[in-house]
Amino acid sequence: MLFFGCLPAAAHPKNVLLITVDTLRADHISCYGYSRRTTPHIDELASQGIRFSRAYTVIPLTGPAHLSLFTSRYPQEHGAVRNGTAPSDERKYPALPQLLRRRGYQTAAFISAWPLTARLTHLDRWFDHYDENLNRRYQLFNSSRYAEDVTPPAIDWLKKHSGASKPFFLWVHYFDPHSPYDLRSAYANWPEGSAANPKEDSDRSERVRAYDSEIAYTDHHIGLLLKTLDDLGLRGSTLVALLADHGESLGEHDYVGHGRHLFENIIRIPMIWRVPEAMSGAKVINTPVSILDVTPTIMDLIAQTKSGSRRRTRFAGRSLAAALTGNTQLPVLPIRYVTFAGKKGFAPNWLSWLWVHEEDLPSRFGRIKGNAKLVWSTEDSQLASYDVAADPLEIHPRMLKPASSAYRIETAGLKNWFEATGGPAGSQTASARDAEVLKSLGYVQ
Repeated sequence: MLFFGCLPAAAHPKNVLLITVDTLRADHISCYGYSRRTTPHIDELASQGIRFSRAYTVIPLTGPAHLSLFTSRYPQEHGAVRNGTAPSDERKYPALPQLLRRRGYQTAAFISAWPLTARLTHLDRWFDHYDENLNRRYQLFNSSRYAEDVTPPAIDWLKKHSGASKPFFLWVHYFDPHSPYDLRSAYANWPEGSAANPKEDSDRSERVRAYDSEIAYTDHHIGLLLKTLDDLGLRGSTLVALLADHGESLGEHDYVGHGRHLFENIIRIPMIWRVPEAMSGAKVINTPVSILDVTPTIMDLIAQTKSGSRRRTRFAGRSLAAALTGNTQLPVLPIRYVTFAGKKGFAPNWLSWLWVHEEDLPSRFGRIKGNAKLVWSTEDSQLASYDVAADPLEIHPRMLKPASSAYRIETAGLKNWFEATGGPAGSQTASARDAEVLKSLGYVQ
């Protein structure tokens, strides 16, 4: 898909604030219909902008998902298909921070988790300032930091650089809803029984309560960040995008976590935009969109078109800008997603030249178009078909038999798509210590 910077000059915000919240389920956000008011500040942001009710990640893993966000490329294209892997040097896709720096932006990132550290992802090379001061200990490692640790330095940077002549791109990443779920008692003051399911066991009920309290705690700090933007007088000149890298299973389908499955609660993410010229009120778009659409949308919204010249960059995603700033209806396109088997170890660097499609296929991958969803489990040759409108909890899949023509057609289409988008494997950057940290976070078997 081609992106062209072609919006009228009046529709170009100057600055960009990108907020990503790790492991944040859309259906646990109150403006998405959740019974608990977990997110008053996110709700307020949505009331001023545009909320996508059906946004999807391309992979339920922190590092690869963010790399796909920034490059608008599938994991098998940029090469980082697991945490602990950096993009391939053989395919240098332009990334959002790079593109903005070329346009004169000052860029900064404040990340909160080990899978996004510079050594593992090489993300730091795209930013002027990359803050990864991880000071919280989980098990034996300082592998993350809380929202209260990342918000103050991000605010300090914002105050210091907001008055500069150059526009800014600020990315702030929060990790708190990720496991382990710490009960934040001060943020768990909901009415007794709210969000409770009488069929749930007490362990799951407490897990959900703790997870929700982590969301509410993070929302508080997002509110502080957005208030600073307002206090500095930057609301009218700053594009704000808020989304998650993936969701989380809290016990549904007898699974807790993410990374191995492609159920809606794991791959459906919140996505909210506040565009200065479009802040007349809340707007909801129900067309399915992808995390791959973030970079082309931002570039389209900030692009300054010069007479007689147009900059263009090829992305896998599409720009949502016209739908954000006007009444353009988005066409319904297929949304694709993948996940790979958990690694039991890390290959040596000399193997990084191997092509992805010469390795195994993803352990699971699929696509959704409209309400029709497919998930192919290549490990056991099962192909599940869902109608997510009639069966939103994905309890009653229609299983296609391998001997059927429908199975052969659908799996051949998925395989052909994957092989057509495959590229060189990313470089294995994880050390033995990194592997232990990733294992502690549930990413390595």
